Amino acid sequence: MSNHQISNRQQVIKFRYTVLAFFLCLSLPFAMIVYYGFQKFESEKSLEYQLTASAALAKINDNLARRLKNEQTRSPNDYYYFKAPIDESKAFNQLGSDISQLARLREPHYLHDLWGLVGYFNIRHNSKLNVPSLPYRELKDNSNAKLTISKTEIEQRTKVKNKIKASLIKAKLMLDDNSSAQHENKLRYIKLTSEFQFIETPEQEFIFYRSVEYNEQPLLQGFVVNKKEYLLNLLSVLTRRAGFDHQMLVQLKDSINRDYQWYNHIKLDLQGKKTAVQLHQPIVPLTETPIFEGKIDAPFEHLSLKFTTDALPLGAASRFVVFFVILLTLVIISGCFGFYWLGMKQIGLAEQRMNFVSSVSHELKTPLTSILMYSEMLKSEMIEEKDIQMEYYDFIYTESERLSRLINNVLQLSNLSQKAEVIKLEQVLITTLKDIAQSKVSTLISTNNFQLNFKIPDDLNTFKALVDLDAFSQIMINLVDNSVKFFNTANINDEKRQQIDISFSLVQNTKDKLRVSVRDFGPGISSSQHKKIFELFYRCGNELTRTTSGTGIGLALVNELMHAQDGEVLVKRQDQGVSFDLIFNGKLDS
Repeated sequence: MSNHQISNRQQVIKFRYTVLAFFLCLSLPFAMIVYYGFQKFESEKSLEYQLTASAALAKINDNLARRLKNEQTRSPNDYYYFKAPIDESKAFNQLGSDISQLARLREPHYLHDLWGLVGYFNIRHNSKLNVPSLPYRELKDNSNAKLTISKTEIEQRTKVKNKIKASLIKAKLMLDDNSSAQHENKLRYIKLTSEFQFIETPEQEFIFYRSVEYNEQPLLQGFVVNKKEYLLNLLSVLTRRAGFDHQMLVQLKDSINRDYQWYNHIKLDLQGKKTAVQLHQPIVPLTETPIFEGKIDAPFEHLSLKFTTDALPLGAASRFVVFFVILLTLVIISGCFGFYWLGMKQIGLAEQRMNFVSSVSHELKTPLTSILMYSEMLKSEMIEEKDIQMEYYDFIYTESERLSRLINNVLQLSNLSQKAEVIKLEQVLITTLKDIAQSKVSTLISTNNFQLNFKIPDDLNTFKALVDLDAFSQIMINLVDNSVKFFNTANINDEKRQQIDISFSLVQNTKDKLRVSVRDFGPGISSSQHKKIFELFYRCGNELTRTTSGTGIGLALVNELMHAQDGEVLVKRQDQGVSFDLIFNGKLDS
């Protein structure tokens, strides 16, 4: 391996490390900015959800406090069926009185205010229970009275009253009728207060009660609600109104009865509409990210709410950030890739130029040395035989022609790249093009024992092509020289293939396009070479093992000259050899 190739490989490795370092210098800070940016988004969203959950808990506490306050402001006589307590001895004379508000159990605002309401109660004389839904304690008295409700409804209300009574007895808020205990010291309402107190029964009921004095009598008044229905309905309504824009799991925890847990799944549909679904078991993914946990105010301080979700959404603004992150990532990757591609191309071009300088130097030095040697021998008259002298003269002439072709190629390529080459198009008959091609390559053909075949259809004798004669000559010389050179290098031992065909024809379906096809029967080209063959300085094979002479500018010059004549050159792989199709503009004279 030459020092030049070692140096080129070192340059490639150094450049790759440079591009990698450049990419890391861009991507690492960018990745950190993106990471901390999204951490900031998540932190802000977490704080937003915490505030939302805290506000939801505050709304629940306010709602519970408001409901108790409404009950506390209720007048004691509302706990009777009539607006004022009746004298049971004169009961049938007072049935015309107006009934109280709590007797109107069917009105919807009561069901709205107290979900799970079992009923209201009023206890006097320690064990005498009244309910606002019925005027009398005994079923027969209610059935005989002239009430506006049916007997069936009276029976249903009596059942509710008995249920309330059982709950109050179990909660020890009143004494059993069969109890022989003294009443005076067993009452829980000796201390009179209008503030509601709270007790929970084993049957999962809440009993709210207050102690008041009415008409100089101590009374215990309150209401009974179903714990589950009361809390879950309250929780469901308020959590639906919370401002969450992502699905949440709200857990209602009971610190006293730990087996008594409820879950509310707040979910959103595609339109963002929220619904709350009650669950007995948590949705596991929704328990992964805790948001907020807080206790409910007294008298429910043993209850707490816990808000969790599966993952925090980053919000609408994050979509734009993600878009720009993706865009900038693509820009960085594309920029680094483009930088790498351009750098590698420049390194490759520099290597090609070095190879070009080396090959040109070799192509010039070798024939010049030979010409100088043979010329000195002829000048010194060391060779007296005429046949040998003529052989030396032929060699000097052939090498001079090769030098001339090389120098012309380099000069023409330089002129074309600098826009200094003047192309003069003129209308030329095909027969003239044939004669020019034959005259320019005849020496090259005969010297290498090749056969040149021309194929011209009779109907094209009057076709005139727009060509520049000097450019056409240079093109034919380069193509034929390439064919001969690669055939000889491949050491093909087949005289039948030692020929070149030049054919003229019209491009299919056209009348003003001439195709000049130069076909050889040499080693041909591979598919990878097919794509690079017209690149400047490109030469087939490896620089270390190449035995073919040349500079890598011949076919590039052919391509440039054809474009300068408003034509094009196409290469086609053949079973044996390769063909170059030159497309010229022109017209067929009638």
